[in-house]
Order: sequence, then C-alpha cells, then structure tokens
Amino acid sequence: MKNRIRELREQRGMTQEQLGNLVGTSRQAINAIETEKFEPSIWLAYDISCVFACSIEEVFLFDVSPRKSRAESSRRDNNGNKRTAV
Repeated sequence: MKNRIRELREQRGMTQEQLGNLVGTSRQAINAIETEKFEPSIWLAYDISCVFACSIEEVFLFDVSPRKSRAESSRRDNNGNKRTAV
C-alpha cells in the first residue's frame, strides 16, 4: 500500500528513528513501511496517523496501490478466476 510517511515525516524534520520511538516500533519497521515492503497493522497505522495529526486515509493511500487487497485475492480460485458467492 502506498503511503505519505516519508513526505509527512520530512515536513516535520523527523527521522525514521524518531517516528519509530513515538509509535513504539523500530527505525527498520518505519523504513519497511515507507518503502512498501511491509504493511502496518491497523493499530500502528492509527498511531502513525495520530503523530501526523492526519486521518489514516491521508497517510495511507489505499486507492492507488497496485497490489490487490487480500480480500480480493482470497475471492479467486487457484486458476485466478473470480469465485462467486454461495
């Protein structure tokens, strides 16, 4: 999922380590989230958005992500075909 963490963090002159300390995680975790290698839990996403005084949707950009949602991928069969509801 795409996000604006780096942009928001840099606007505030904050390092990854400082943000990590504020939300109770490591600098490495913040880096992984910024670079889209890791998707945070809803609680961590909430804590990050609180630090920036933004809504979660202002920090994490759900509609522009090239990855399909887990829910969407779980609705497909082994051949990649959409399953219908029973």
